[in-house]
Amino acid sequence: MFTIIDEPITVGVVFSSGKIDPKFFVWKGKRYAVEKITFLWDSKVGSAQVFHFAAMNNGSVYEISYNIQASKWKLDKIHENW
Repeated sequence: MFTIIDEPITVGVVFSSGKIDPKFFVWKGKRYAVEKITFLWDSKVGSAQVFHFAAMNNGSVYEISYNIQASKWKLDKIHENW
Protein backbone atom coordinates (compact mmCIF):
# COMPACT_ATOMS: atom_id res chain seq x y z
CA MET A 1 0.00 0.00 0.00
CA PHE A 2 1.25 3.51 -0.72
CA THR A 3 0.29 7.06 0.15
CA ILE A 4 0.64 9.93 -2.32
CA ILE A 5 2.32 12.90 -0.60
CA ASP A 6 3.45 15.35 -3.36
CA GLU A 7 5.13 17.85 -0.98
CA PRO A 8 8.43 19.74 -1.11
CA ILE A 9 11.36 18.44 0.95
CA THR A 10 14.93 19.41 1.74
CA VAL A 11 17.57 16.84 0.76
CA GLY A 12 21.17 16.32 1.81
CA VAL A 13 22.86 15.02 -1.31
CA VAL A 14 26.28 14.24 -2.74
CA PHE A 15 26.90 15.11 -6.39
CA SER A 16 29.84 13.02 -7.64
CA SER A 17 31.00 11.89 -11.07
CA GLY A 18 27.72 12.92 -12.66
CA LYS A 19 25.64 10.98 -10.12
CA ILE A 20 23.14 12.23 -7.54
CA ASP A 21 23.36 10.39 -4.20
CA PRO A 22 20.72 11.42 -1.63
CA LYS A 23 21.91 10.84 1.97
CA PHE A 24 18.93 12.17 3.93
CA PHE A 25 15.80 14.26 3.54
CA VAL A 26 13.75 16.48 5.83
CA TRP A 27 9.96 16.37 5.66
CA LYS A 28 7.70 18.26 8.07
CA GLY A 29 10.67 18.97 10.34
CA LYS A 30 11.76 15.33 10.67
CA ARG A 31 15.03 14.03 9.23
CA TYR A 32 15.00 10.67 7.43
CA ALA A 33 18.29 8.89 6.69
CA VAL A 34 18.50 7.23 3.29
CA GLU A 35 19.62 3.72 4.20
CA LYS A 36 19.60 2.49 0.61
CA ILE A 37 18.40 3.53 -2.84
CA THR A 38 16.40 0.56 -4.09
CA PHE A 39 15.56 1.92 -7.54
CA LEU A 40 16.12 5.05 -9.62
CA TRP A 41 14.66 6.33 -12.87
CA ASP A 42 14.09 9.55 -14.76
CA SER A 43 11.15 11.18 -16.49
CA LYS A 44 10.12 14.43 -18.14
CA VAL A 45 7.69 16.98 -16.71
CA GLY A 46 7.09 19.32 -19.61
CA SER A 47 10.62 20.10 -20.79
CA ALA A 48 12.22 19.48 -17.38
CA GLN A 49 14.15 16.34 -16.59
CA VAL A 50 13.19 14.77 -13.25
CA PHE A 51 15.24 12.15 -11.40
CA HIS A 52 13.33 9.77 -9.13
CA PHE A 53 14.74 7.75 -6.23
CA ALA A 54 13.17 4.97 -4.15
CA ALA A 55 14.82 5.63 -0.78
CA MET A 56 14.64 3.01 2.00
CA ASN A 57 14.24 4.14 5.62
CA ASN A 58 13.22 1.97 8.57
CA GLY A 59 11.32 -0.59 6.47
CA SER A 60 9.46 1.95 4.31
CA VAL A 61 10.26 3.19 0.82
CA TYR A 62 9.99 6.92 0.11
CA GLU A 63 9.78 7.99 -3.52
CA ILE A 64 11.62 11.30 -3.79
CA SER A 65 12.31 13.29 -6.94
CA TYR A 66 14.58 16.09 -8.12
CA ASN A 67 13.45 18.48 -10.86
CA ILE A 68 16.65 19.62 -12.57
CA GLN A 69 15.15 22.72 -14.22
CA ALA A 70 13.45 24.01 -11.05
CA SER A 71 16.24 22.72 -8.77
CA LYS A 72 13.58 21.42 -6.35
CA TRP A 73 13.09 18.19 -4.41
CA LYS A 74 9.74 16.58 -3.65
CA LEU A 75 8.43 13.63 -1.64
CA ASP A 76 6.08 11.89 -4.07
CA LYS A 77 4.90 8.71 -2.29
CA ILE A 78 5.46 6.54 0.76
CA HIS A 79 5.30 2.74 0.56
CA GLU A 80 5.01 1.56 4.18
CA ASN A 81 6.29 -1.74 5.55
CA TRP A 82 8.03 -2.63 2.31
